[in-house]
Amino acid sequence: MSNILEIPKPSQDVNCQSSAPCGSNLGPTDPLVKISPRRNREKVREQIKDYVLLMLGAPVVSIELDQQQLDGAVDFALQIFEDYAPREYYQWYVFNTVPGQTIYQMPNDIGMVREVAYKETAQYAFSASDLGGVIPLEYMGAGAYGSIAGGINPQTPVWGKMNEWMLYKQYEDTYNRMASQQGGWEFIGGYGSIKLYPVPYKSHLVAVHYLQKNTDFKQVTQAMQEGSLAFAKIMLGRIRSKITNPPGPNGGVQLDGQQILQEGLQDKKDWEERLINRFGDLPQIKMG
Repeated sequence: MSNILEIPKPSQDVNCQSSAPCGSNLGPTDPLVKISPRRNREKVREQIKDYVLLMLGAPVVSIELDQQQLDGAVDFALQIFEDYAPREYYQWYVFNTVPGQTIYQMPNDIGMVREVAYKETAQYAFSASDLGGVIPLEYMGAGAYGSIAGGINPQTPVWGKMNEWMLYKQYEDTYNRMASQQGGWEFIGGYGSIKLYPVPYKSHLVAVHYLQKNTDFKQVTQAMQEGSLAFAKIMLGRIRSKITNPPGPNGGVQLDGQQILQEGLQDKKDWEERLINRFGDLPQIKMG
């Protein structure tokens, strides 16, 4: 039967004990069974909207944006900002593997996954984790490894043989990856589930480095403000571009819709570049 079909449902948690609360198939201590309230996020959004209105000239100047448009500008900026979020916004989630199960569904609170620390290795003497990376003595001296300068120090290279040692370690790492003796992971069926390989043969700790979905930001940053202002300028510019000369005293009023629109588009472009160079980090490569 496929591993995908064998993922236990929340009510059928394989790790559940009758005396322990169980919320998902990731273990009885799983705290992320549902998306929790985002109280700080709402405060941050209100502060960003106040900043946007002030920078556009309110309350002295009438701003033709309603609450829905202001909310949209903030949401657009935060959505992109989360893709480039710096590492300090990421958290760790740890769970135990189930022997024989390779696919695990992530809790609802987990959004973007940056990395999964899974160091499981296959059951071979020369790659067991309890060796701490030291080559067993039976592989020293004569043989494939012994052909390099008459033998290799299992922990450090002999004097003057650093190049041979580095080359050997690169070959060893490549072989471990090809032989599935080095733990790895990938997305499967979307970004809500991950697949671990090789298949766990015992209960093993896995650490998921993730960004909280709809992150509960605790403070406003310059990146959030500048991005929201750029989107608000684009919206306002398009609105004012619809009517360039509205009627008014002394022959009408000239609106600056096109100018604000071009400013907003340029500000958005500059802001996205600064997300990489200054404010944030490179977005993660997603497989699956």
